[in-house]
Amino acid sequence: MMRAAAAILIASLAACAQLQGVLPLSKGRTALSEGVRQYDEGQHLAAAKSLQRALDLGLNDRERADAYKHLAFIHCAAGRTGPCREEFRKALSAEPALELAPAEAGHPIWGPAFRAVKGEGASLSVGLKQFDDGEYDASAKSLQVALDRGLQPKDRANAHKHLAFIYCANDHTSACREEFRKALAIEPGLELSAAEAGHPVWGPIFRSLKGKK
Repeated sequence: MMRAAAAILIASLAACAQLQGVLPLSKGRTALSEGVRQYDEGQHLAAAKSLQRALDLGLNDRERADAYKHLAFIHCAAGRTGPCREEFRKALSAEPALELAPAEAGHPIWGPAFRAVKGEGASLSVGLKQFDDGEYDASAKSLQVALDRGLQPKDRANAHKHLAFIYCANDHTSACREEFRKALAIEPGLELSAAEAGHPVWGPIFRSLKGKK
């Protein structure tokens, strides 16, 4: 009986060690747990500090999404809708498939804010697919909707880049250059893929704006 128990214990320890090898403990995990606890107890100011400390110490993607989500809740609860949406954008950037629990999604303030931010990414995805399908007019509209609703910097640069492609393809050179400028202002290190850079119209325009020969 004791041998069997010992064997089970050894196997469990081995499994835990293997799991830790796959999912290493993050440095900020303790601070994250503390922040969530403080949030649940209504200590929002203390929770915000703990959650930020957890992010500064380092978290994995899922934990970062959880930290940003709770920071969004705190901002929304205080009536700071703009920062609330921005934290949701960060959460979705860390974990694009993030969804709120039913109780969270039903909240009258941050529920709609989260759904709106999720819609931003959906508009961008639709616009990029329409571009790939050659539906340039529809793509331009979807990309502009995504920009108007708000996007993370990297996504904004991508949207402006594709708007530049669309303008160049329609011989609107000035508008094409302007969209490239907007993309580079957001992401100065932006580069085109090999296939994009080889395009006879927008390739040279992009290189001229990047200062390349």
